[in-house]
Amino acid sequence: MGGLLLCSSRRGEKPYIIAESGEEIWSLEELCYYLYQNIYHVTEDFFSPELLTYLRSELALLELADNLSTCINSNRSFAEMIMMVCEAANYYDKEELLFLKDKLYTFVALSRPERLKLLADSYMEKQRYAQAIKRYEDLLSDRRRETCDVNFVGKVHHNMAVAYARMLMYHEAEEHFKKACELLSSPDSIRKELLLLYYLSGDAVQYKEISASFSEEQRKQIEEEWIQIRGSAEVGEGRREAVIENWKQEYRRQMS
Repeated sequence: MGGLLLCSSRRGEKPYIIAESGEEIWSLEELCYYLYQNIYHVTEDFFSPELLTYLRSELALLELADNLSTCINSNRSFAEMIMMVCEAANYYDKEELLFLKDKLYTFVALSRPERLKLLADSYMEKQRYAQAIKRYEDLLSDRRRETCDVNFVGKVHHNMAVAYARMLMYHEAEEHFKKACELLSSPDSIRKELLLLYYLSGDAVQYKEISASFSEEQRKQIEEEWIQIRGSAEVGEGRREAVIENWKQEYRRQMS
């Protein structure tokens, strides 16, 4: 794992590899740190037979592995297993563990769509747009089996649009921005983002068409915002190219 962790427990001779992220875990403290920082990414499947074997054979944590195995066999919450690991590690203080516990039990109390959205949103925050899109797609395909608020679904489409735009996939971004406009109760901000999309993609026809949906006062305000954006950019008139280049770099990082 990146960074420096102070470990007081045994360190394995070989790492345990997190299947989803490829991160290496070498100690109980590193496992605790990973769980603390990635609780929205952890499901029941995380506590696999392979992980329990690693705890026993590499880290000699026989009691912890046995306790986790008991939790698994009795269908206990993965939140309880996360707390069990973090308490055993003794890496975080009491206040931090209480914060984690509150966050965990709030998370597990959410509906499946809400949990999927939090997971996808966390990928967005880390600029892992491809993974975020996959989770949003899972959520939309799954939502027929559960009741979802229309506004909630609109937010999912909006976030998917932003992710696609960040990956320079403008056509897909446009589709989801338009869907978000249909579903959200206050679509004006989404239409403004569509204007940005058409501006960045160089689609003058669509830019002109959607700008006509705003009043003269709104268009004036939007133009003033554009002036501020261009004025704050180091490259001045090259703002569009600079934004696109930044997004290209993010896209390459996603694909590497």
